[in-house]
Order: sequence, then C-alpha cells, then structure tokens
Amino acid sequence: MSVNSLDTFLNFLRLLFKEDSRETITAETNLSTLKEWSSLQTMIIVNEIDKEYNVVLDVDDLKNASSVRGLFEIVQLKKR
Repeated sequence: MSVNSLDTFLNFLRLLFKEDSRETITAETNLSTLKEWSSLQTMIIVNEIDKEYNVVLDVDDLKNASSVRGLFEIVQLKKR
C-alpha cells in the first residue's frame, strides 16, 4: 500500500461528506465519531466504495474499521 493510494482514498472519502467536515477527516479519523455520521452516510459510503473500487463492504467491515486508514486497508484486502 502506498501513501498515494491512501491519500487518494482519503480525498475520495472526504468528498462524501459536507464541505465543512472535509478538512477534519484524516487517515486516523474514526468515521463514527463525526457529527455527520449516520446510517444514511454509511449506506452512501458503502455504495460509493462499491462503485469506485468494486468492493462490497458489509456491516462487520465498517465495525472493524477503527479509522479511515483501517477502512482503506479493508478495501485493499477485499480488492484482491
């Protein structure tokens, strides 16, 4: 995993949130702690990851991702 890939994923994920939330999202951010996090936001992220990366995430994947970096790593593992 290269840093550029994580940066690309981070930028991709930031675009799924409102503009005022984007700057606070880093690789270490726990998405569930964001004010904007909701079941709808979860569905949006799962759908967009499926479209962009051709990876289908399940509930356990999101529970196991303690940070954006963790989510990125899960997506990378499922791409293989």
